[in-house]
Amino acid sequence: MKKLQLEYIRLGLVFICFVGIISLLFAYINQFDAQWFQIIGELLTIPILVGIAITPIWMVIDLIKKNIADKAIFNLTFFISVINVGLLSFMVFI
Repeated sequence: MKKLQLEYIRLGLVFICFVGIISLLFAYINQFDAQWFQIIGELLTIPILVGIAITPIWMVIDLIKKNIADKAIFNLTFFISVINVGLLSFMVFI
């Protein structure tokens, strides 16, 4: 697999985690009481947390190895990852 494909996979993973966190926050703040949404939210919470924890570690390892194909995609991924961690901490303190 090429380096650029890996960057896009990592960006997709971070974006999916971002959308998951935003949808859970939206449902919680607006007191959305659909049973199916709560079940899906409970099922996806652990994979989203794993994705949020693994992606920055993976990025730091690639940065140390100088295994980065495109700096712009790397910076965007890192920025979204930092936003994810901030939103996660916001969810904990609500």
